[in-house]
Amino acid sequence: MRLLGEFRKGWLKRDGNAARRKMIALNDRTRLTGLLAFKKREINMGKAKYIVSRLKKMNISSMTQLAAKVSERSGKNKAAVLLDMCWCGLRYQAGYTDYELFAMERANERQRKTFVTRGINDKLVKRFNDKGSRHIFVNKDEFNEVFSAFLHREWLKIKYPSDAGYDEAAEAEKLAGFCDGKDEIVAKPRDGMCGKGVEMIKPDSFDSALCLYKYLQDISAGIVEEKIIQHPTMNLLYPDSINTLRIVTINNGGSVSVVVALCRIGNGGRVDNFLNGGVMTRVSIETGRLLYDAVDSQNNVYEKHPVTGTVFKGFLIPMWDECKKMACEAAAVLPQVGYVGWDIAVTPNGPVLVEGNEFPGHCLYQLPPHTPDNYGLLPLFEKAIGGKVR
Repeated sequence: MRLLGEFRKGWLKRDGNAARRKMIALNDRTRLTGLLAFKKREINMGKAKYIVSRLKKMNISSMTQLAAKVSERSGKNKAAVLLDMCWCGLRYQAGYTDYELFAMERANERQRKTFVTRGINDKLVKRFNDKGSRHIFVNKDEFNEVFSAFLHREWLKIKYPSDAGYDEAAEAEKLAGFCDGKDEIVAKPRDGMCGKGVEMIKPDSFDSALCLYKYLQDISAGIVEEKIIQHPTMNLLYPDSINTLRIVTINNGGSVSVVVALCRIGNGGRVDNFLNGGVMTRVSIETGRLLYDAVDSQNNVYEKHPVTGTVFKGFLIPMWDECKKMACEAAAVLPQVGYVGWDIAVTPNGPVLVEGNEFPGHCLYQLPPHTPDNYGLLPLFEKAIGGKVR
């Protein structure tokens, strides 16, 4: 059968209406589920339910494209790669994106068991992060209020006519006071992600505080913050963005562990976000030194920063112990959200909390350049929670 004709190779290019193409996709999903039934006894029902839910949502075209990419780099048959992707979904709850990102085709069964996959990450979030409290991390004004002790900078909430007690003149006056003496401020959307919607603004470029306030409303800003001044040592990595640390913690019944840490560095832009042009590498929890060369979202690996020439591997993060301490103290504030990725910047006066992520991305700390032995980081998470992820 050659794996559903390699998922009906080129089916999207064939003539026919949209309804027919949709029916083909649905039939392929159904047949694919049946194709994997022979493995039924080797997986538990929880995993089966997970993969069935993923099959219903999967984009067959994207999956086949990634399979082709893996096939080209590994020399393996595309149909075999597709089947292996599906098996990894069943056995390890790995999405097909996980499979490609982690280069799971090069790993054996023992190694594959060590990766934090999408399904496992979802379980961690479900177990440790109360749904009713996650909004505190999503909404930046709420986050800043709850974690104000760790910000170490001024900030102001931007209000709108729909807010109770809204007074435009009064709000503009507050903004004028906030901007006094600041050559630049940072505007952020209330619920933005991945650095999207963040804008650096020079208050003096506006005719009045009221004009600036209206502009902030026009761009849907949720808050404005004082600009962070980066530690001179972090400037050596890249001076035009705030190069933040992502420190992942688990609060397991009051016992807080730092599980993994990353350093994200800008590369030609004003933000350090990995999906917006930045590069990243892992940080040694024990020493605070960068462990590997940096990598970008296009899988380019850098021994040195392409702009500054600074060597990544071995670079020492300043005030590392203070950064870890801040992450652990912040993790104790809201124990009902116990699995968090904390974004921390280092200033000349110490670390400052930028934001917290209640759904930490599981893929960034297990990329192939940072897992040279093909082993993932699941054992570190299991150590922190005192057992298997269930």
